[in-house]
Amino acid sequence: MHKLLVFDLDGTLAPVAKGTSYDNIGRLKKLEQMGYRIVICSGKPTFYLCGFARQLELDSPILIGENGAVVQYGVSLPPKRYEVYPCTDRAKEQLKAMKDKISKACGDRIWYQPNEIELTPFTGEAEVLDIIQEIVDNSKDELDELLVYRHWNCFDFIPKNIHKANGIEMVAKLEGLDRKDTLALGDGVNDVPMFQYADISMRIGNDLDYPTDYSFDDISSALDYVMEQKL
Repeated sequence: MHKLLVFDLDGTLAPVAKGTSYDNIGRLKKLEQMGYRIVICSGKPTFYLCGFARQLELDSPILIGENGAVVQYGVSLPPKRYEVYPCTDRAKEQLKAMKDKISKACGDRIWYQPNEIELTPFTGEAEVLDIIQEIVDNSKDELDELLVYRHWNCFDFIPKNIHKANGIEMVAKLEGLDRKDTLALGDGVNDVPMFQYADISMRIGNDLDYPTDYSFDDISSALDYVMEQKL
């Protein structure tokens, strides 16, 4: 049986901007009682994940925010443990430069997620996403230290040495574990690094064209399968 169960949030554990069902809360509690360590790994900052994770009422959840940049133990503030993954000064400079360019081009048509490391401009307009994409396409030489993920309502800019696999690896080391102890569940392009790291990968839904070990239409079916098979 694996030790770390790592879940993406939006589109995996819960619909975007929604909570998970009471039945799935029960499943997660049972999985924790079986001996799995529940980890939520998201592009959202950990303070956002705290609000979601509180409803789960788990004994010892671990939160990985900003696509692997920040690790937090527990949902209380101040946290029991808080770690930030290091990045280069050049990456920080490029993040600032991209924010300046995007702000100049888009003005108040975007909102920046309050992150510690990552740059995440949100918008409700497809036209604005295309403007940001054009900035990205015209700034390739200025993005050599960054990874860029485009989503349906935002972009993620993050130092290239930081991704969900790094965050999970940090947790595994803190717990005295490694990749063979890890099972990862996700649905998006920013989940691919954790799929590549984990011993077993599970895709939720059909929005991502990536070959995982298992694929399920919904999270409930995936949770039931993990419990039944004691993966």
